Amino acid sequence: MPTRRTPEEWHALSQFMTTLGFVLCVIGVVFGVLYCVMFVTQPMVKQAPNDAFLMELLKTVLISMISIIGTLVAVGHGSQATATPVPPKVLPKPELVKPLSETP
Repeated sequence: MPTRRTPEEWHALSQFMTTLGFVLCVIGVVFGVLYCVMFVTQPMVKQAPNDAFLMELLKTVLISMISIIGTLVAVGHGSQATATPVPPKVLPKPELVKPLSETP
């Protein structure tokens, strides 16, 4: 019988799926921009108006997606931060060793 997921596991899974979705969108936009630059035939004088609009739209979407991914990653790491700093471990004092010349 499978075990049930805890709320923390569901939260982590939802963050992963959301981030994965945004990353796939960014990859699609990057390939769209590369396709527009490399394979679409442009006029000799200037860029076609439709292609210029598509490039601007894809650049805006790409910038928005990257900022959203950065925010999701930052929020995911910030949720595990502690409010008070953890004190360092105190190491035990080493025992003093007597020199060999003073041994009886």
